[in-house]
Amino acid sequence: MRNLVLTFAIAATMISCSKDKESANSAKIVIKGTIPQSGNLKSTASLSIGPLLSDAKKVLVFNSNSYEVFTIGDSTFAAKAASGTACALSFLDENNGFIGCLQAGGLNVLPLVSLKDGDNTVIDLSTLTLDGTNVIPANNPLGDEIGLNDWEIAWYKEIGTYYESLSKNIDVDNDGVIDVLSGRDLRVSSSFALYAGRMGMNDTPPQVYDTADISIGYSVRVACGGSILPSSAEAAVLSGPNDQPYNDIYQYRYATAPNGFLAFYSRPGEFTSTPPFRMGEYTMSINGNDYTINYATVCPFIYLIFAIPTIHTNSNNEITSVSMDYKQFDGSVVNPDNFIYLVQVQIMAGDQSENLGSSLYSNESPTESEKYNFTTTKAIQLSNLFQIGIYYQDLLGNEYNILWKNE
Repeated sequence: MRNLVLTFAIAATMISCSKDKESANSAKIVIKGTIPQSGNLKSTASLSIGPLLSDAKKVLVFNSNSYEVFTIGDSTFAAKAASGTACALSFLDENNGFIGCLQAGGLNVLPLVSLKDGDNTVIDLSTLTLDGTNVIPANNPLGDEIGLNDWEIAWYKEIGTYYESLSKNIDVDNDGVIDVLSGRDLRVSSSFALYAGRMGMNDTPPQVYDTADISIGYSVRVACGGSILPSSAEAAVLSGPNDQPYNDIYQYRYATAPNGFLAFYSRPGEFTSTPPFRMGEYTMSINGNDYTINYATVCPFIYLIFAIPTIHTNSNNEITSVSMDYKQFDGSVVNPDNFIYLVQVQIMAGDQSENLGSSLYSNESPTESEKYNFTTTKAIQLSNLFQIGIYYQDLLGNEYNILWKNE
């Protein structure tokens, strides 16, 4: 119970319902392209299906935590998205009707990482065409403007279903108006919790549990739009999947902010061993009004990036800093910048507990060092330490609560 309470306490610093999580302090990457107004705007296989790409008047740039709409003028657009995130692009007609989503190099997201010219990189998609509901760029930025390796590209391809589901949530109240334009957007993602092993201590390396000994707790996270606010926590109810609903979904965490709310839903079990939710269509009831949301998740046993801490102490046996390494389940080292957006460390040491690093939903952009090195601001006796919590958000908006024991 103590672990759950502490995790809940840190979660209070992780709340933001702003439609634009990426603050003004975050560098914005320009993504531009051209919509041809004549000629073959669809592939041969899909010429007779749906609207034409030439009908596109707006570009909706989004991830699970932010939405922003850009106007297409004179057949061209110049959208922007925060560096260090992964975003999807949907193309809308003048009535906000859905036309299609960008698919570049087999990905339906653009990971804005490993950028050729850093924060000055411009992603030029060049001329776009439509194949079904896939908007295909003449210029594939992967490998050039976006320097991911083959394994990293494959990683993002495998999680494509997550964004396919997310793209369906642009009109959860089914009124034909893109929700973000009316401040009624609901943003759905996952949260995972697990005990990963024993933290490192000075020159003693950390020990990661064998995957067979790790259990994971799963939950669904729903963040609000500005004009949807439940009258109480009890007035925000999640049910589903609609074709075969669970009878054991409960809300275990809820908080409000000036512009919305944040709620977490789970199924019965220990904090780090609650069962997963099936992919599908769910109903979110707020003040008795029903909203349809689509949910998909990733398998953390495949896609989890371990954030592995090592404690450093001084001659007085006080904790002075925490350094981080990032690896996959198989132990191979990864570049966290390509997978992780923000990191926070919680030192759990009784009354001396301290949170280090940027809040996951603050208005501050993390410095490079804040993914690798965290320095304490007060004296913390090593003898009081019982646990370290590493909390991070991936580029897709999912949250990971990775707990490390001091034993």
